[in-house]
Amino acid sequence: MLLLAPTGAAFAFDATRPTLRVGVLRGVHDMQDDVAEALRLELRARGIDAFDAVRTYDEAIRDGVPVADFYVEIMAAEGFTEDHGGIGVGTRNAEVSVGVLVSRVVAELRVYDADMELLDSRDLRKRNTAVVPTSIGIGSRSLFAYIALPIIERAQMRRVVKAAGRAAADEVLNAVR
Repeated sequence: MLLLAPTGAAFAFDATRPTLRVGVLRGVHDMQDDVAEALRLELRARGIDAFDAVRTYDEAIRDGVPVADFYVEIMAAEGFTEDHGGIGVGTRNAEVSVGVLVSRVVAELRVYDADMELLDSRDLRKRNTAVVPTSIGIGSRSLFAYIALPIIERAQMRRVVKAAGRAAADEVLNAVR
């Protein structure tokens, strides 16, 4: 019996490190929430228990927040896509316009401790440049249809938002470790 007691006590200790919990605060604009979602997904992929705090910073201060080790806020996020020229290539019955699109996301990342005290603040700037089709035209001499492709711009913006989420995850991990 005396030999079993130390063995049982040794197995009672959990040697695994507790998972870091990070609450991601909501923003007031769609772009803030888009970057915050990309950040949450990236932190989860890196083994961090990241969750949506379901409130903004002001609401968290007023109402309290779920228990977490750290909180993260994306502030003043702006995203835009600019067309920097292009060229149209066509035949008798079809045309494709190819343009240079530059998409940018600019935001501020704030990291807070469990008591909502500011630990770190960083600027995030991500950009993506691509040569992509921007419109398509089909038809004949008497009838011609020309269609713009805004889905290309949205897809490029999603790529930039994901890149901003990866950069934000790097910054969060640097700030909390």
